[in-house]
Amino acid sequence: MPRRLSQHGGPGAPARPAAAPPAGPASPDAAVQDLVAAEGAGISTGALARRLGVSPTTIRSWERRYGIGPERHSPGHHRRYLPPDVERLELMCHLTAQGLPPAEAARVCRRPPGAAPAAGAPAAVDAAPAEDRPAPRSGGGHTLPVGPAGALCRGLARAAVRLDDPAMHELLATGLATHGVVATWEELAAPVLRAVGAKWAVSGGRYVEVEHLLSCAIGRALQRVGPDTPPEPPGRRTVLLAAAPEEMHVLPLQALAAALTERGIPVRLFGAGVPTVGLTAAVVRTGPAAVVLWSQSRTSADPRGLAALSTAEWGQPGARQRAALYAAGPGWSGRDLPPGVARLYSLSQAVGELEQPGPAR
Repeated sequence: MPRRLSQHGGPGAPARPAAAPPAGPASPDAAVQDLVAAEGAGISTGALARRLGVSPTTIRSWERRYGIGPERHSPGHHRRYLPPDVERLELMCHLTAQGLPPAEAARVCRRPPGAAPAAGAPAAVDAAPAEDRPAPRSGGGHTLPVGPAGALCRGLARAAVRLDDPAMHELLATGLATHGVVATWEELAAPVLRAVGAKWAVSGGRYVEVEHLLSCAIGRALQRVGPDTPPEPPGRRTVLLAAAPEEMHVLPLQALAAALTERGIPVRLFGAGVPTVGLTAAVVRTGPAAVVLWSQSRTSADPRGLAALSTAEWGQPGARQRAALYAAGPGWSGRDLPPGVARLYSLSQAVGELEQPGPAR
């Protein structure tokens, strides 16, 4: 069973990462204090990066270019960040996410608490100390509405808004390495994708660039799971994955391919907009154990394609078989499917079904 991206204990749950704030602090400042206490004398650059949703490279770059680093650092020793350092870098992230240039944001962050803004400073910048600033909102302003998500999910959402591709890569890689494909997709990638879509829907078309970069980052991370061409175990037939002829959205299909590859199940991923005649020919030529046809939207969910696939047979004359056939994706909702076609509703369900292929239908 894949481990869950949960912040709480329980059977199968991983230990809470040191970078995740403990549950139930009295205030954001208390969360920082608890985090620093858990790490000893300050927190490391890596732990701080995970908390902020940026890459360690970004934090080091801010220190090198703008002097935004730990107040106390002994040469030759690893950097350790104390609560004032963490609060200053949180403000840096907040300001850059609002579109303020990093150099100007750094000037605001270096200003002593209560100091008057410099001449010409943007009036919209909130330079108040952290304890005087309002608590972060769930989905308001320039944040994404991910709700009560874990630290990795919040970090990915913040990195996506900033278009911080290295940070997104690092957070996704951490999720995949620690929790596996299913938990990373269902509890990290998919919630942030939904949050971007919700933000886009209420912001007059903004954030489309966030959605595109995030989708590409997730796709690249999924492609790195397993070898480029995983071997096919003797006696184990492949699973064919394809999108309906008019369907161009295939990121969930990539997640399924990665999850099956992670489990040693051979996969052939045909991608977007596969003509029925081509996919049928592939079934006849390769003799798969199962075929999954993905449809994201109702306009691409044509049951006639499934009907054609349901009649495809492979093997020697007299001993021909059919592949198990599955319809996946929200596009098939409410559609009448041909006999013998099963629905897949989630990644975890799909993996469970395809790990133990049923008899030919």
